[in-house]
Amino acid sequence: MGFSTVAAQLLFFIAVVAISAGVIAVFSGYVDQATNAMSDKQQYISGQLRTDVRVTNVDNSSGHLYVYVKNVGNQQIKTNCTELYVDNGWVSLTASNIQEPSTSNPAEYLSPEGTMVLKAPAVELSGSSVHEVKFITCNGISDTENF
Repeated sequence: MGFSTVAAQLLFFIAVVAISAGVIAVFSGYVDQATNAMSDKQQYISGQLRTDVRVTNVDNSSGHLYVYVKNVGNQQIKTNCTELYVDNGWVSLTASNIQEPSTSNPAEYLSPEGTMVLKAPAVELSGSSVHEVKFITCNGISDTENF
């Protein structure tokens, strides 16, 4: 076994190591992205499991629609991305329309076991005698109440 055989084997070994390092470098980015995506999905599902809301009361006696929502889950809910539907029609809510019932101050968050009141601006109700209110949180958890 001469020097040329050892040199050829050494070159093949270096080439294999270099190619392996290149493949690892390329695929490590994909592995990191997949790991981050799985982590994000886990946090989203965990948030859904810890979130629960109940529409406790709907008051339409004064000509304005007031919807009372209670957070019965154990996760704080951001109020800036919640949605309200009345008779399957979307109701536009601003920060001033989402308030704490005791203080009438705008509510940024709905803490666990907390209640907020949604003051729906000028909602036209259909002619039927039964109406439906649906409240949806940021992560898709919802509750429906007929009034």
